[in-house]
Amino acid sequence: MNRTHKQTTQTAIEQLFNKLSPNEPGCAYIASFDDGVTYKGAVGLDSIEKNLPITTKTIFNLGSVSKQFTAFSILLLEQEGKLNLDDSILKYVPSLGAYAKPVTLRHLVHHTGGLVDYMDLAEEEKIFYTDKLTPEKSLEHFENHQMAKFPVGTKFEYSNTGYFLLSLVVEKASGKNLREFSKERIFEPLHMNDTAIVDRYPINFPVARGYMKNEQGAYEIYESDWEHMGDGAVHSNVEDLVKWGQNYTTGTVGGKDLVKRMAEVGPKTSPTGQMIIDNGDYAFGLRIGEDFDCPYVEHSGLWAGYSSHFMRFPEERMTIAVLRNYDELGNHEVFEVKEYAKKIAEMMLGYRDSGMEP
Repeated sequence: MNRTHKQTTQTAIEQLFNKLSPNEPGCAYIASFDDGVTYKGAVGLDSIEKNLPITTKTIFNLGSVSKQFTAFSILLLEQEGKLNLDDSILKYVPSLGAYAKPVTLRHLVHHTGGLVDYMDLAEEEKIFYTDKLTPEKSLEHFENHQMAKFPVGTKFEYSNTGYFLLSLVVEKASGKNLREFSKERIFEPLHMNDTAIVDRYPINFPVARGYMKNEQGAYEIYESDWEHMGDGAVHSNVEDLVKWGQNYTTGTVGGKDLVKRMAEVGPKTSPTGQMIIDNGDYAFGLRIGEDFDCPYVEHSGLWAGYSSHFMRFPEERMTIAVLRNYDELGNHEVFEVKEYAKKIAEMMLGYRDSGMEP
């Protein structure tokens, strides 16, 4: 390998993050090829209060990047004959009520179920991200709602409800909650030793503090104690996400056929033959990327105090992850980490297209 060229690439990536201060919340990033060529770094503080710097081992809340692990768990259980994607959600969560009977697990995976977002129901009850909210309370909200947003299978509308409910399906089908199941079946086999799902607070392992700015422009801790799994709640670092990315090629967990299914997008038409209004190019907890001349999958995450982005390029055998402990309320901070990830990808793919070794 050309050592000078590698150093040039590392420096160019580091310069992307120049505007971030070492004395404020920051981020960790990584771009790694399966052959071991890796570019990684971190800038900013894990904890302002403790003046603790972020490293590539720092653990962050992944937000909706978590959804792919839930979808993967569902496919593992289907592979074992413990569920069917065309099962009604009522088979596993009967308390939802008869109106939800047509909603299948497949609808929930691809965001075409038409169920109201549990976060919207919480907001109606004046429950905010920094308040306490349990899954049991959200199920009560559903029992009192009994109304779909749109006819099942007729529209794509991104919703956290589907993946929250899928976490309950995993528990019913496997006998273990999603935290236990994913640890035993995904994280431990892939040696993702710094990855875990959080279903109770306070957290019993070190995690970067999440921040926002108050009206005076000062940073303050902004975190949520909501205990829902499935749509979020995976906590990990960029180095473990590389191990996860590699599994999309090796199939070490699940096998190669199951891994391929993760990139299957939802149907274009409803069961009645009606065209679905934009299926969002949404697969199994992943979106199919379109910005480059090669296939890839990706997903963003945004949750109280945290933003994240994950990309996997199967043909290049490359994983990119950017994790941040800052959420600029109302300004879609998630798009900033997404742009960081895409700029890193441009650099990596640019070297490939030019015939140069990255």
